[in-house]
Amino acid sequence: MNGWQRFMFLLMCYFVVMVLYPNYDAAGLYFVGGTLAMWTGGILVLSIISNMLGLYNFPSLNKLITFVLVVMIMCSLLWYFPQKDNVTPINKIKYGEVPTKEDIKRGLNRFTFNFDFVRRRADRAENFVNQEVEENKEGVKETKEKIQKHTKKAVKKMEDTLDIKVD
Repeated sequence: MNGWQRFMFLLMCYFVVMVLYPNYDAAGLYFVGGTLAMWTGGILVLSIISNMLGLYNFPSLNKLITFVLVVMIMCSLLWYFPQKDNVTPINKIKYGEVPTKEDIKRGLNRFTFNFDFVRRRADRAENFVNQEVEENKEGVKETKEKIQKHTKKAVKKMEDTLDIKVD
């Protein structure tokens, strides 16, 4: 296995952990960025050393090295990946809290993007990143009505102050 294949395994490990445990915030993203750079450097060093030693001639040894690397990556991610509830994924697994279908759905939803720019409107049920707006939350309708009333008043005031002279 070469460095590109190991890097793809690295990205796959990060994707799996981020989908299965989506309860991370900005600290989780910083963690992902920092450790991704660290593991990429490790893969580069490993690739340079394996090329210098000629390990590419031994495919079974290369597969073993890649397997050990993937296990190390997954262990570090599960052990240190920050969550909002301050319980790492490995402790969640230890206490029997396995990811549910809802967790996977939320995790995949964090990786989606709404490319429907032509038909996107402000009053649509989905916003810019496919997160549903909950209409039944308390105060949403009231706030919406207040905004509409305020907007109508502001437009009326602007129309009254608008003075257009045509010669």
